[in-house]
Amino acid sequence: MVSDHLRSAVRAYIEANRFRLVSELQDFLRLKSISTENVGMDECARFLRDELLRLGFAADVATLPGAMPAVWGQSRRGGGPRVLVYGHYDVQSPDPVELWDYPPFAAEIRDGVIYARGATDDKGNIWANVKAVEVLQAVLGEVPVSLRFLFEGEEEIGSPHLGLFMRALADRISADIAIVCDRGIHESGRPQLYLGNKGIVSLEVSAKRAKRDVHSGHAPLIPNAAYDLMKLLTSMREPDGTVTIDGYLENVKGPSFEERQLLDTIPFDRETFNRDYGLASNLGPQDSRGMLERLLYYPTANISGFKAGWMGERGRTIIPHEARARMDFRLVHAQTVDEVKAKIARFIEKSPYGPFDFAFGDGNEEYKVSPGLPAVKAAIENARAVYGTEPVVWPLLDGSGPLYLFPKHLGCPVFMIGLGAPFSTANTHAPNENISVDQYLKGIEQMAGLLATYAELM
Repeated sequence: MVSDHLRSAVRAYIEANRFRLVSELQDFLRLKSISTENVGMDECARFLRDELLRLGFAADVATLPGAMPAVWGQSRRGGGPRVLVYGHYDVQSPDPVELWDYPPFAAEIRDGVIYARGATDDKGNIWANVKAVEVLQAVLGEVPVSLRFLFEGEEEIGSPHLGLFMRALADRISADIAIVCDRGIHESGRPQLYLGNKGIVSLEVSAKRAKRDVHSGHAPLIPNAAYDLMKLLTSMREPDGTVTIDGYLENVKGPSFEERQLLDTIPFDRETFNRDYGLASNLGPQDSRGMLERLLYYPTANISGFKAGWMGERGRTIIPHEARARMDFRLVHAQTVDEVKAKIARFIEKSPYGPFDFAFGDGNEEYKVSPGLPAVKAAIENARAVYGTEPVVWPLLDGSGPLYLFPKHLGCPVFMIGLGAPFSTANTHAPNENISVDQYLKGIEQMAGLLATYAELM
C-alpha cells in the first residue's frame, strides 16, 4: 500500500511544476507524426528517445525494413518487478483541417483544454507516463521498479510490425506485467481500465458474372453480381445480428462469474445509447444489462463497405457485372483467427449464390486477463486512491487490438488504462481532438502511484 505521504508528495510536485509539465506536453503535441503519410515520424521518435535519455534511461530508436521507427527505453534499475508501458506516438491525419477550431498541431489551450491531434490518442497518455518517471525520481530519488517503455509508430495503420519489434527487442522490454496506456477516463469522470479486447478478421469478397456491365433489358437472362453478393452477405446473419455461418458460434464462451460482477458495475443505459446514435431501437436485447453483455461477448459479422453498379448523378440502367464488399468479424473468447477464417471460407465456398472470390487480412486474436490478477487488482486500488471514486473496469473492449502479442512475444499479461479525455468528448480521429490539463496531470499522478504500488506488490 502506497503511503499517504508519498501520494501527497507526488501531488505537490505535480502542482509545483504544473506550468512546465503542461508546456512540455504542448511541445510534444506540436510534433507532427502522421504514420499514414510518413510525416514527422523520425523526428518524433528521436524526441521521445532524447527525453528518455535525459531521464537516465537506456533508450534508442529501433528500425525494421519497411517499418516506422519504434522507441524503446529501460530504466537503469537492475532489480524489482519488470513493468512495461506501451503507447503509440503516431497520430491520425488531421483532415479535414478546415473543421478544426484551432490549428491541429498548435496545441492551444482554451478553458483548461489542450486541442491537438494526438492529445488523447495517444501522445497525452505517453507523456503522462514519461513525466511520471520524472516525478518519482524527484520524490523517491529513483523509479522503484525495472521500468521499460515501448512506443510504436504504426498503431494507426494496424501495427503491422509490432510483433517483429517485440521479438527484436525482447531482451530489453520483456516484463512481468505490461500496461497499454491508450483511450481515456469514463464520461462520469471516473478512472477507467480495460482487461482485454475482441479479436478481428477482415475479409474482402467479390462476385463477377458477365464480362462487362450489361443493359438491364437483359435482366431476365444475365446474372446480377450485386444481387448474388447481397444474398451471400444476408445469409451470414439474421436481421437481429445473430451470425448464421455454420459453426461460427460453437466455441463462444460467455463471461465468467468475475466478469459478470464487473458488468454489473459499468454505467450503461439503453435509452441513452439509442438516443446518442439516433436509433429507434437497437439490435439484440432490449434491456441495458443484456445490451452490455451482448456488446462485449457476442461475435459479429459486419459489412463495412459495398460497391457495385453505378451511382452517378444521372442514372444508368445496367446489370452490374461485378460487386465487392469489405467485412470485419469480431472474435470473442474462445474463438481463434484460423478457426474463424476456415469457417467463413467454407461458408462462402458452398454458398448456392456463388461463385465468389475472397481474401482475408491478417487478423488479431482475442485476449483477456483475469480481474483477479494481483497486478490488475492493484491498478484498480491505485486508481480508486488517486481519483477518490470507484473505477470503471471493463472486462473487454468491444473493439480489437494487438494485446495478444504481449503474452505471445514477451511472456507477460497485459491490460489497458485510459488517461485521456472521455471517448464522447475526446474527438479522437476527428477535428478538435483534446485532453484537459487536469486529465493529463491526473494521469501523471495515477501512473506514478501505480509504479510505486507495483514496487511493493511484486
